[in-house]
Amino acid sequence: MRPTRVADMDADQVERDLAGLDLAVTDLDVRAPDGRQLVGLHSLTLAAGSSLAIRGPSGAGKSSLLYALSGLVQPRAGRVVWGKTDIAQLDEAARARFRRENVGLIFQDFLLFEELDVIDNASLAAAFAPRAERAARRRQAVHWLDRLGLGRAGLRKTDSFSGGERQRIAVARALSGEPAIILADEPTASLDRASADRLIDDLVGLAKGAGRTLIAVTHDAGLAERMDRTLTMAEGKVVGDAHG
Repeated sequence: MRPTRVADMDADQVERDLAGLDLAVTDLDVRAPDGRQLVGLHSLTLAAGSSLAIRGPSGAGKSSLLYALSGLVQPRAGRVVWGKTDIAQLDEAARARFRRENVGLIFQDFLLFEELDVIDNASLAAAFAPRAERAARRRQAVHWLDRLGLGRAGLRKTDSFSGGERQRIAVARALSGEPAIILADEPTASLDRASADRLIDDLVGLAKGAGRTLIAVTHDAGLAERMDRTLTMAEGKVVGDAHG
């Protein structure tokens, strides 16, 4: 029997599902290939539907932590538990499946395909979804492009867009699977102030409005101020934890 997906549920079911993916991290140890510790985190908990900014200087371990939370990086030791699933204990295929079903990723450099049009980029995850879900994923991508002001640009090639527009395409792609969790790595870093502020409004509004968990690595004080909580990192450790 196919697991129930967010797209198949009514609003009450979605709310209950999103509420079930609390985060609990324990004794996380992430290492570089040469053995150097990138992240050493004793404990972190975050309620589902909350927002968290991760700040600190370059090389502090922020992105390494984010990638460990997504399962893109396998820690040497520790637990990364979303709901009842410890992704640190899963093999690569199972971690990929968890991301596909639960996580929307937004990368600093967008990771768009220049030769594809906007809809194909935004619905890229549909190509890796089960065949029965692909049409729905593509419809969701179109929906989010429209919500983000790019609804009439679907057949334009991506190389014709500004940095702010490209990041909106990346956000639509992240949201196309209706994820419970959004993980963003410096989402405003490549944008001018006006474009960054518009993206912050969109990203925070779309996450909070649906009860999604939002975690963003950022140097942008404007984004951090909109989050429920801010962690500050230095040399792989958490050196500050501020709420509100």
